[in-house]
Amino acid sequence: MLIKKSLIKQIRQTEKNDTPARLEYYGHPKKVVRAIVKLIEQGKLRYNGVENYTQIIRSLTSVIDVVNVETGKIVSRETLLTYAKWIRTGELPEDE
Repeated sequence: MLIKKSLIKQIRQTEKNDTPARLEYYGHPKKVVRAIVKLIEQGKLRYNGVENYTQIIRSLTSVIDVVNVETGKIVSRETLLTYAKWIRTGELPEDE
């Protein structure tokens, strides 16, 4: 029984250490994506030297959760990518 408790404690500690840190951004998802797109367009934000919108957003969302302040829910990576696409094609009005 003592070995089992020790093993469980060791597993929990390992999980705690292996869990990557998460940053949370509380705000309006469309505004944060608009800011990211603007930085990419200005050449100030790149992925391995390339303006790869998809890869940049995927990389950022691997460490940052975008939490919608109106709903309190984390916005999915796919939704953020869709917003980026709409912003780039002009389908998302500036005031949204």
